[in-house]
Amino acid sequence: MQSDQELNYLTKSLLHHPSPYIIYELDGSIAWANIAAKYIFNLTDLDALKVAKIDEKVTSNFGDQDSIALYYDTPIEISLRKITFYMRTRVHMIPVDETKGIMLIEILCSSRAGLDALRKTIDCIEYDRIELAYQKQVNLETNEVTGVEALLRLRDEDGSYLRNDLIIPQIEGESLFSLVVLESLKQLEKFFAVKESIGLKDATLYLNVSAHTIMHPEFCSIFTDFVTKHSLEPNQFGLEVTETAELADIQIASDSLNALKKQGIKIALDDFGAGYASLRYIQDLPIDVVKLDKHFTFNVKDPVTSRLIGFVTEVCKDLNLEMIGEGVETEEERQAMLGLGCKIGQGYLMHRPAFLESFTSSTEEHDG
Repeated sequence: MQSDQELNYLTKSLLHHPSPYIIYELDGSIAWANIAAKYIFNLTDLDALKVAKIDEKVTSNFGDQDSIALYYDTPIEISLRKITFYMRTRVHMIPVDETKGIMLIEILCSSRAGLDALRKTIDCIEYDRIELAYQKQVNLETNEVTGVEALLRLRDEDGSYLRNDLIIPQIEGESLFSLVVLESLKQLEKFFAVKESIGLKDATLYLNVSAHTIMHPEFCSIFTDFVTKHSLEPNQFGLEVTETAELADIQIASDSLNALKKQGIKIALDDFGAGYASLRYIQDLPIDVVKLDKHFTFNVKDPVTSRLIGFVTEVCKDLNLEMIGEGVETEEERQAMLGLGCKIGQGYLMHRPAFLESFTSSTEEHDG
């Protein structure tokens, strides 16, 4: 096969490849994008897309012959029209000569469902269709509000809410760091502005972050800057780390979380028991709170489940950790959880998620 034929086949293959590919020039511009890339970024003009930031060690490696076919699994900062965000990529370095070359950047996405999630999430950010609903966490004995969890809500172009179970796992899996997290922080500013006036000064306001997010190099600075910017006191702000994905490096995660704790950010391990390495996480990570997955609450009458809940309660007590039972929906479940030593709960029995506009009135009704 002639070289020009090989190049033609390669070009066609990349054009129709299910993974999004872009060709990046060192001036930051995009010279080419395949069909999948145009789909997720909703591109009609390549000038709308730029690589705003990429690791310098990647861009300075063209002169080395050993770098041929070398790739990096690295986050890059994308600038798309009026928004910027990080995406996890594989960079294929293609030398043109000994001093310069081009980069074929592959957006790491494993499925069509992932492509759809990327496109929909980007649309939500661009057109301000991301919201947060808030649900109280309460002392099951006294009904005192101890915390509030911010729950992500995404709307499509018709105003309907997208299913989190179809969108969020795809977002987490691709480490689309700032698409959701940065916009969520903007939304949290509105809640902090009224938090004390609605009687929740001492309650911790939690934001969900994925295990993938912890591994991101910008993780600490974004949240510590948020605390500093708003002069938040210790334990006013917290992060619920979802363990639906395994942490790639426990030591990096531990260092990041310790830095956050030093800034007064409270750390909760979310969905405990539903993921990969719960007990190891408790041992190796600086956790303040364990949130028991709602599956346990729903099955609290089962003898084996109740023994497991009791075991977790004892572990938390011995390690001086706060424990929250998720999914408390009936009075029977509330009493059962209390009987097993779980004193804080979250669920429809105490409070249904509400948007900020209605949260003040629901707080007044609850207190009254």
